[in-house]
Amino acid sequence: MIDTAPRDAIASWQRERLRDLLEHSYADNPFYRAKYVAAGFKSVEAVLDAARSAESFRDLPVTTKAEFLADQAAHPPYGTNLATTPEHFVRQHQTSGTTGTPLKVWETRESWDWMTELWLRQFHALNITSRDTVFMAFNFGMGLGLWNALDAGMKIGALTITGGGLSSLQRVESIVKNQATVLISTPSYALRLAETADANAIDIAHCAVRAIVTAGEPGASIPGTRSRIEEAWGARLYDSPGATEVGHTGLACSHQSVHVAEREFYVEMLSPATLEPVAAGETGEIVITNFGRPFAPVIRYRTGDIAKAAYDPCECGRTLMRLDGGILGRSDDMFVVRGVNVFPSAIEAIIRESPEITEYTVEVFEDRGMFALRIQIEIKPGSAEPVAGQLQDAFHRRLFLKTDVEIVPPNTLPRFEGKARRVTRAVSP
Repeated sequence: MIDTAPRDAIASWQRERLRDLLEHSYADNPFYRAKYVAAGFKSVEAVLDAARSAESFRDLPVTTKAEFLADQAAHPPYGTNLATTPEHFVRQHQTSGTTGTPLKVWETRESWDWMTELWLRQFHALNITSRDTVFMAFNFGMGLGLWNALDAGMKIGALTITGGGLSSLQRVESIVKNQATVLISTPSYALRLAETADANAIDIAHCAVRAIVTAGEPGASIPGTRSRIEEAWGARLYDSPGATEVGHTGLACSHQSVHVAEREFYVEMLSPATLEPVAAGETGEIVITNFGRPFAPVIRYRTGDIAKAAYDPCECGRTLMRLDGGILGRSDDMFVVRGVNVFPSAIEAIIRESPEITEYTVEVFEDRGMFALRIQIEIKPGSAEPVAGQLQDAFHRRLFLKTDVEIVPPNTLPRFEGKARRVTRAVSP
């Protein structure tokens, strides 16, 4: 089984799949054939030669979201990243558009089943079975989101309840009344549901939920966020990564490590600035190739997601690459202060350490050539601690950041069901 195979066996398996994908793409995919010819790879043999090793594979050019968007704009609606004809498509989804124009993706029956299988592996890793009741706290919109988790839940025979179209209170009530044992949501929304339960005197800490699987945004691997969610729900939290344009890329194991599904994805950890490899344990951008969408693959795709990779065996027995701390943030969300790279996840990690803070927003602005933060927080009623001052001290001590902290009335700040955008940038005043 590849999940527990030696690292050299995993690499050998991936090289074979890369060769198959490159051969198929050069022959049948206009987007990648034109891309490789323009880069000097004039034959299929030249492209296949790049799959000899990790080093030679980096000779192929990377692919970006901007390229796919330009291709779809020039050749509407599908673009040219296709090795099949449109009558084979059974689904259409799109990226969230939080960083620009949404990118559309289409699925065949085969690719949809592939992604459902990836979620099935996640459920199996956490011993989620037909004895469980799975609640999907998800609105089921145009984003790929958790649609495949719904299919996977039904496929294992679990009672799978959809929370689309319900208010937060109705979802909490449904979770409790139906004795759901597994909750699927974003980390932000798991916190929102806990806040809703508390406001309505509903004891979710002793409900039947034993496992919470989150996806869609960073956060579940941040210690303060993890502990807050687990304490509120009395359940274990698992961080399961993925993206619409690439698929469900990994799984959380029973030891709460985040693994890359290397049977179905080839991941490179590269410097965002130089695109050179970074060492294990160093921060790098995830550049990914998927194997399960051969009709419209991503090959050396720059995800923009930042993480730290580890390759030593996990306590669970898997030898798959791990993402220590999960997804740390996005390269386009990072800002630099006094030579230090700072991600929104680092900001959240500090704020979530204060149990008095229930919600927050952060505005990053430039003040006389230096970055500073405007932070608004909501706190628990009756909090006596000098929360604002303590938060300012924590940011100054740990990130060397100047902060302006304002306490605002309860329920003033936005709540999020999908991807949260708590950190924004502003022009200097």
